[in-house]
Amino acid sequence: MRDRHLIHRSFSAERLQTYEAAAARMAGHTHAFELYEWNMHISCAFMLPLHTCEIVIRNAVADAIALRHGPAWPWQDGLRLSLPGSAGGYNARDELRRAAGSCSSTPSVVAGLRFAFWQHMFTQRFDQSLWSKTIQRVMPGSSDPARQTRARTFADLERVRHLRNRIAHHEPIFGRDLDEDLTTILRLVRLRCPHVGQWMQIRQTVSALLIQGPSRFTPPAASPCPNAG
Repeated sequence: MRDRHLIHRSFSAERLQTYEAAAARMAGHTHAFELYEWNMHISCAFMLPLHTCEIVIRNAVADAIALRHGPAWPWQDGLRLSLPGSAGGYNARDELRRAAGSCSSTPSVVAGLRFAFWQHMFTQRFDQSLWSKTIQRVMPGSSDPARQTRARTFADLERVRHLRNRIAHHEPIFGRDLDEDLTTILRLVRLRCPHVGQWMQIRQTVSALLIQGPSRFTPPAASPCPNAG
């Protein structure tokens, strides 16, 4: 690769240290920045599965809440008061109050609530009040008891949330079990809709990049950078 020193300077030595150490363990088959570039591409490839997963899961939760509290659920005191004021530094009650106060429709609230809110709705406190009578309706891909499905979904969403945050903050993900990450996302999507799961599986490009690995990865051709004037 030409002008490696310029790339090293621009991306910073500190950022590339993790990749240099990993590349050294690969016995010279992969250069540090090749691993960095593969990490960028696999992170990008995960966006389609992550997008699909977050949208279908939040819609499943919104449908479950609507079955329990009605279509105008963001403004129902019954739901708001069922939420804890604070849980591990996250305040779901304030999150809903904020979103409901700044939106005029339920779909707008759904779009405005953060990933943490939807994951929080899969905590044990909602087993009876929400999931016991709704989970089979909004997640028809599940064949397990409601409590088991709810608990597994929470754990799966925790894994997805961690992956999502590392990608969002441009952190290394090459050391994760990315096959298991993709399997987890697919399992969540299939809970909501097996057809969407199949659609996602056909279109995702994560699997191809995992088969290639960083040592055999060929990045897309790019035009040369223009000389500085």
